[in-house]
Amino acid sequence: MTIEILEINAQSPEGLPAVFTPTLVKFTDNTNYLIDCGFTYNYPEFKRELDKFGVSITDLTGVIISHDDIDHLEGLHCFKEENAAIKVISSDVEANSVAGIVPAERLVQVEGSLNFIPQEMKPMMEGFVKELKAIKRFPVDSVLKDKEVIKDTLVVVATPGHTKGHISFYDTASKTVIAADAIVVEEGEFNIANPQFTLDIDAALASVERIKSLQPTRIICYHGGIVEDGIQDKLQRLLERYQQ
Repeated sequence: MTIEILEINAQSPEGLPAVFTPTLVKFTDNTNYLIDCGFTYNYPEFKRELDKFGVSITDLTGVIISHDDIDHLEGLHCFKEENAAIKVISSDVEANSVAGIVPAERLVQVEGSLNFIPQEMKPMMEGFVKELKAIKRFPVDSVLKDKEVIKDTLVVVATPGHTKGHISFYDTASKTVIAADAIVVEEGEFNIANPQFTLDIDAALASVERIKSLQPTRIICYHGGIVEDGIQDKLQRLLERYQQ
């Protein structure tokens, strides 16, 4: 198994340049899984980045959705339109929202905030609600459960907090954590992803503790990229910041 890291140019909610770092997992049986798939506007870059690793859209076996947030799954329809055989995979906890059977937690959260936010923020948040409602949904072909092992080496790690069903992954061979949004990197330090939108800070911190307990030698964050140095100290500093 190999883990390839894509670099996808994007924009922050404030319109500033940003980079997403989703991962491509290539197994020895020639199956290929993309973990998270960005926005629609990112699709051409996904194709170019995948091509660097010798993988076309038709070579993709599945797209794994780490959690139901717009920047992790809004572009899924592009992949499905080009390759209808791509399997959609999510956590068992969020499968119904990923499939559109129930509203996404983020949509419920944002709609619930509209009566409490300052008037000047309402147009922006109402626009966000429209974007969330416009996400094209697809049936989930298979679900992943905490501690499940994929093809003998990639372990599913439930990391709730940012959303209830957020999942990360741990490759036992390389001691690599694919964190998704369980952790982000900001100015070289770890942080909680968007604390103001994190649904359960206490659960998010417990998830950081769980990642720390794995003693990884590399962490790949969807926002912020790769960290290989001082991981335990950086995770501890993150925990201490929120305990103060």
